[in-house]
Amino acid sequence: MRTALYIRVSTREQLDGFSISAQKRQLTAYCESQGWEIMGYYVEEGASAKNTNRPELKRMITHIENDLIDCVLVYKLDRLTRSVLDLYNLLQKFEENNCKFKSATEVYDTTSAIGRMFITLVASFAQFERERLGERVSMGMEQMTREGKWKGGTVGYGHNKIDGNFVIVEHEASVLKDMYDWYLSGLSDRSIAIKLNEMGIETRTGAEWDERKVKYVLTNKKNVGTLQYGVRVNQDKSFEVDDIYPPIIDKKTFERALTTRDARRKFHGKQATSSYYFSGILRCSRCGAKMKGIKARQYKRYRCTNNLYHKCDMPSFSELFIEQKFIDYLKNIAFNENEVEINPLDNKENKQKIRRLEKEIDKIKQRQKKWQYAWANEMLTDEEFQDRMKEEHEKHAEYEKKIAKFNMNKPNQINADIMEMMKSTANNWEALEQNEKKQLMQIVIDKIIVDIDEDKKGIDKVDIKEITFN
Repeated sequence: MRTALYIRVSTREQLDGFSISAQKRQLTAYCESQGWEIMGYYVEEGASAKNTNRPELKRMITHIENDLIDCVLVYKLDRLTRSVLDLYNLLQKFEENNCKFKSATEVYDTTSAIGRMFITLVASFAQFERERLGERVSMGMEQMTREGKWKGGTVGYGHNKIDGNFVIVEHEASVLKDMYDWYLSGLSDRSIAIKLNEMGIETRTGAEWDERKVKYVLTNKKNVGTLQYGVRVNQDKSFEVDDIYPPIIDKKTFERALTTRDARRKFHGKQATSSYYFSGILRCSRCGAKMKGIKARQYKRYRCTNNLYHKCDMPSFSELFIEQKFIDYLKNIAFNENEVEINPLDNKENKQKIRRLEKEIDKIKQRQKKWQYAWANEMLTDEEFQDRMKEEHEKHAEYEKKIAKFNMNKPNQINADIMEMMKSTANNWEALEQNEKKQLMQIVIDKIIVDIDEDKKGIDKVDIKEITFN
């Protein structure tokens, strides 16, 4: 019998005896004892069984539909699914394609009506108990939150709970205010963590700071007095209750920090906090690559990243030139808005980029099959297999995000808010501090496409082809 071995683990289950190597060993031995032919291993590493949106499960179903598999073997029923509806649909899919289902540690027979009823009942009771317990816990915590009561856990940095009331911890609140000042002045989460550790300032638990802890503290609405519920668990049912904690930070500062964080997400490394205003924003019109800030003598300049590897002939240019051209461009649009034509989205170019990304996704799928084969034949250890599969999943997700971005329909006009911002920026640019200019660029501008006319000199040789706003 041609058999597919389906294996699923989460990080926690690795520690509870459900590791991929343990399941692989048990299922392989089961097949050998039955004289079944192993057609392939379908391994979900760190995947939840709450739905069927799993890459290896989808691949296995495709093979079943192509008549390559006669039986699906799992270690336990919950490796396949924890949902009654999903179980019913999967069993129906198996039956439509003359594929059996077996558990190596449980007695289930899906070849008869009674067997299918029994397996459905078992899954139904398990799901019922799990959901009922979750509902009771969720209802109690939700009601406590709505009443402004503490629902348990740690209070968090900056506050404490004394005699049933929340109070500000003054020395921590002072540190928290400094952290917001540092972040808004241009420091990253990582830089703030390093600064705190160098100053000998510890977290509430006495540990050293890292960028994850800094981000959590700076994005916590408790700092402005708001108690949140369901933000990380269920966004659809999440809500907030104001004026529960004594506020440490004013709402304007908090919102400004969040806006800055959102703007920095598209940048990485030094791009987000360097003194180069246009770093990560400028694009080469000749090859499409990003332009990098470099220092030549005492002046700041920008250079195409492909030029660094002799793949593009775009010359470098001074920041003074692009800065002045940028302000002139804004003035031209803002004060002559009736004469401005916005460049439409180049659909043909985007379609070509999407096709290239889809080809890369196909390559990822082919590599995943090779890793599966290598692991099944003991050519890779469990750790090596998981590392490679994780890397491929991350690449896949990255390409999917890029495709989704290209598929978005961008508006073909500048709205009133952006127009007002452009006027204000053009009039007040010189009065802004260096970090304010940097933050403004990150928040408002998506990209600036530039070219160089080598027949011209000075500022006139810099030509801004297009500016795209966030």
